[in-house]
Amino acid sequence: MRNSTASLGEYQRIVMNFNSVSDAKEYVVKVTNKAKTLDDINSSIEYYQGMFDKAHDDDSRNLWKTEVEKLELWKGSDDFQSGNFSLGIDELVLEIIEWRAVIFAFQKTDTKREPFRESGFFAQWYLGAIYGVFTIIGKLISKDARDNSLRKLWSDVSPIMLDDGACTQAEIDFIDQEMHLSNGRFTNANSQVLRFRNKLIAHNEANPVVNWDEVDNEMSLLIRMWSLLVAWSSFGLYQPFRTGEQAFLGLDSFFQDSEIYSLKHARQTYLDKVNSWSKNYAHNGDEDTGRGAFPTLTVKTSFVQKFT
Repeated sequence: MRNSTASLGEYQRIVMNFNSVSDAKEYVVKVTNKAKTLDDINSSIEYYQGMFDKAHDDDSRNLWKTEVEKLELWKGSDDFQSGNFSLGIDELVLEIIEWRAVIFAFQKTDTKREPFRESGFFAQWYLGAIYGVFTIIGKLISKDARDNSLRKLWSDVSPIMLDDGACTQAEIDFIDQEMHLSNGRFTNANSQVLRFRNKLIAHNEANPVVNWDEVDNEMSLLIRMWSLLVAWSSFGLYQPFRTGEQAFLGLDSFFQDSEIYSLKHARQTYLDKVNSWSKNYAHNGDEDTGRGAFPTLTVKTSFVQKFT
């Protein structure tokens, strides 16, 4: 470990001493990767192998081959065999997005029945969603150096990302300011989300009203930080979210078909918003031309004309 000269105010950032950029990327992948089941791993290997077989150039083939080798190595490791791995940051981020997207869908959809008043199940689900969202935010911004938090990962790796040209100095400075331990966005004094979390979860006070716009405002920064790390260290995540059918499966007895359709549409609107957050600079909101955390696959077709 070594101290960098860049200070975050009251403390100096501690930067991990990696041997190479490649080592730093491997570290990010290890910390962010969600814990995959054996079926998940085998499915990913099959997918990456298929992309390798279809690749049109050596660079693409090498990249897909590397992904296959990483998964094969992890599948055979002692840690995986013994179940010795922590919950990845990817899994936390994707789960908070899933919770919030469904909440958003219900907020934006008018329904004939009022599920959160009529149904004890829906009322309990909503309370569980609130706890889920705010608990995950707490994990992502944890100040405890022993935690696998997004805050810690950003502090460890962002200077190397900057040196590697993966982000701009202006955005790094803005995010560092927002993540400042005592004066940044995520403090009890400045964060409505943290104040709400402390009242509801830490101190078990009566339920205050959730300001979901504030939640989205703070989630947008965390998603952008995570997106920069994921896009720099890996291919990103392809189709990581549940489908609309999966998200609202089993609700057709309570809602009309048109309402289910509207719920799916509103949820997708939120997921599109998340994708925008992942690709927009945190400091000015402009679009980053990079691929972000959720790249889309494009297929190139070439035609060869034969002359006889």
